[in-house]
Amino acid sequence: MSIHPAVGFARVGNSRDAFYFGPDVVGQLPRGPFKDAKGAMAKQAARFRIYGYDAQGRVLGEVTSAEASIEWRVDVANTKAAWYSIDEAFDIPDSPSVPLRNADVVDRSSLVVHATPRRLRGGGAGPLPLDGGDFAGRAVTLGEVLTDERGRLVVMPGSGEAYSVPGADPLGGFADNDGWTDNTCDGPIRATVRIGGRTLEAEPAWVVCASPNYAPGIPAGLVTLHDSVESALFEAGRMPVGATDFTRDVWPIFERITDLQWVNAGYLDSHGFGSLQDWTQQRWRERLADATTVNEPFRSMVADGFRDPAFTEVQPTLEPQMYGDAVTMPPNLVEPRQWLALTPLQYRHLKAWARGDFTDRRRPVVTRLSDVPLDEQPATLDKASMNACLGGAFHPGVEFPWIARVDWLWTSDLRLRLGSTSPDAGNWGPELTSATALSRRGPLSKLGPGGVTQWMGVPWHADSASCRVGYQKALSLVLPGFWPARIPNHVLSEADYRIVVDTDRTLAERRRAFRTRREWERFIAQPTRPPTLALMVREWFKQGVVRDRPGPTDGRFPSRMKVESDAGYDVEPPTEYGAWMWVPQLPMFPFVVANSNDNSLRSVDRRGRQVPLGLSAALGRPEGITRDGSGNLYVCCLDANIVARVTPTGVVSTFAQGLENPVSITIDGEGNLYVANYTTAGWIAKITPSGDASTLVAPSAGLVQPIGLVMSPDGALLVSNAGPGTVARVDPVSGAVLDPAWIAGLDGPRGMVFDASFHLYLGVRWTNTVNRYDVDGNALPITFTGTALGEPFGVAVDASDRIYVSNSARNVVNRIVVSGDSGVVSDFATGLPNPGGIVFNG
Repeated sequence: MSIHPAVGFARVGNSRDAFYFGPDVVGQLPRGPFKDAKGAMAKQAARFRIYGYDAQGRVLGEVTSAEASIEWRVDVANTKAAWYSIDEAFDIPDSPSVPLRNADVVDRSSLVVHATPRRLRGGGAGPLPLDGGDFAGRAVTLGEVLTDERGRLVVMPGSGEAYSVPGADPLGGFADNDGWTDNTCDGPIRATVRIGGRTLEAEPAWVVCASPNYAPGIPAGLVTLHDSVESALFEAGRMPVGATDFTRDVWPIFERITDLQWVNAGYLDSHGFGSLQDWTQQRWRERLADATTVNEPFRSMVADGFRDPAFTEVQPTLEPQMYGDAVTMPPNLVEPRQWLALTPLQYRHLKAWARGDFTDRRRPVVTRLSDVPLDEQPATLDKASMNACLGGAFHPGVEFPWIARVDWLWTSDLRLRLGSTSPDAGNWGPELTSATALSRRGPLSKLGPGGVTQWMGVPWHADSASCRVGYQKALSLVLPGFWPARIPNHVLSEADYRIVVDTDRTLAERRRAFRTRREWERFIAQPTRPPTLALMVREWFKQGVVRDRPGPTDGRFPSRMKVESDAGYDVEPPTEYGAWMWVPQLPMFPFVVANSNDNSLRSVDRRGRQVPLGLSAALGRPEGITRDGSGNLYVCCLDANIVARVTPTGVVSTFAQGLENPVSITIDGEGNLYVANYTTAGWIAKITPSGDASTLVAPSAGLVQPIGLVMSPDGALLVSNAGPGTVARVDPVSGAVLDPAWIAGLDGPRGMVFDASFHLYLGVRWTNTVNRYDVDGNALPITFTGTALGEPFGVAVDASDRIYVSNSARNVVNRIVVSGDSGVVSDFATGLPNPGGIVFNG
């Protein structure tokens, strides 16, 4: 006998009556309701079943109260306040030791909320409250338990409240707040089954009562709990893994990435509907599934765009664009684990797929457990439950903590090993070290009630409301993200959705509404963290939930849409955002400017002071310049017809050759370089991170004197053509010219850059100005005062949206401070010998 799912998830809610169940099959969306008629948050209930097996381990069927006597035992606790102040995972290098929470409290048991263990027999039993626990003398209820008519156990979670002791400081930290707790919880589920004159003890399960799922319309995050646990067992040699199958092992990665468009604006632009890498389009699905040798370069290129989970080097520009276990604000070029990676097993499958070493056994999509073959039902329940839970990043984790990756904590059938029937009150000394935490005699060996949720933030509201911490102009306004599949970053609002599906409106109106994404936390977001956290504690249930809705029927938009619904606020606050996701580094000082008259690269600090870079070899007329995530500069050398690489220590080498008047260069999020070759029959070269060069856009494609390049937020490559005075849109994968005159009527277009609000700034040589456009290429008004611009070439933007333009007529770099529709121009760096390309290098 075994209980399934092996790990079940409930989610807190403050509705007295509304609840729903989590998925029974992989990919199934909860049906809701997610709010009740009064606007309270519905609870997600966890349902447990018992399956019988024969002596050979074959599934005999579900055991219910119709054929057996079943006694369920539930023992849950919340020990967060008694535990340690852990912010980072303990299983990564250099994890610091951490102190006790509420270290001045002598009676540690007063910090533990341990509900009275409950027993239920038969069908229709209960509900029984999970009460009897208290926090510093204040009663705290952790939910209730009951059985349905067939004797299955149903665990209802708590009300989602936060509790504080008198005199506690206001919330200020994302994970650790002394004097506070909540009523999330976890603990073992056990059952005794009497059938046919025999008494059997079922293999136990675990229930985790976590924070709300604010995006029930998103079936899974990119890395799930199932992915993390399965990978840990595989790496430990405890789980054999067969050959890679595309539909089972690889396709979910791309499907999940595309689904993030509904909860993160950056992913809308890079992989959403209408983007160049909307993987869910049928043409992409078929190409991704193509195992032929001819398709291998494409598969390898895509796979190379993902971060290596070995974390041997810093790879900030690769996928996934999400923060990791060791996130640092602002990001640096030192710690690789600042960003999330696929699990080692996911990555192994991805690399096998890239080599062509995979099958593709497509099976019918199953939406009900009853349609799953009996022998697969128990494992399906286990995987469905764990797949709907995030498996990272663990900083410290919003649904499950880092202990997911400790292989010996799990049985081979994905069950947590029960080590104690008593909650752990933090009796491991004043500080907890990584060595103690990971020891087989340490706290994980004593896993008992409260032993999972204790590793997460207290109260849950604080961490959930801190997931926008990176979205600041000095960092990034949309990417990377934390846990968007459960705590959305940016959403399609109900009001905008109604415009999109209204076929009586103009297509332009509908497209504008579809592209509009609003900050999910906009109703509670304050300039500083404490008031934001205070509002989250009071109004967490008012936040909208992203749920699945039908799209319009005219085929202009997705047939299914994930829409923020049931937000409990009457007034829509104003919101603006932008993104740096297509820029390989944060735009921080100093910047480097290429100077073609003396073949120098000069570093310019925030005060405009210059320092020539010490180079190991001369550059032959440097023009365009860009930078990768490791700090290497790539420089177009016009006279030598090469792209030179300059390391952070100044070592110069030839990175690509065989070019023809290379004048401009840019880089995409996967580290590929694009080079404009300035000839009458112009062409674009593409250079992989390993230095392999190829022709992306041939001379016959119609580009004339291409001179400027930039990656658009939707993934297209924009090319300014000096000859016809146009900006073209190019597919960076196929090289197809999507629109040869996306912008036209220009008199000498040159360098381009996007700011954080998706405004495109374009230098125009012969009119001595900089034009501004929206993300769709529509001209936006802007006027300049101050110093005159002269034959602008390179254009860059800093973290405060100030524009920097190389002025080749006057040998200066100008700075433009933009406010609304006007900009003030001033000289920023002077005395430069014919300045060209500019790139930030901080």
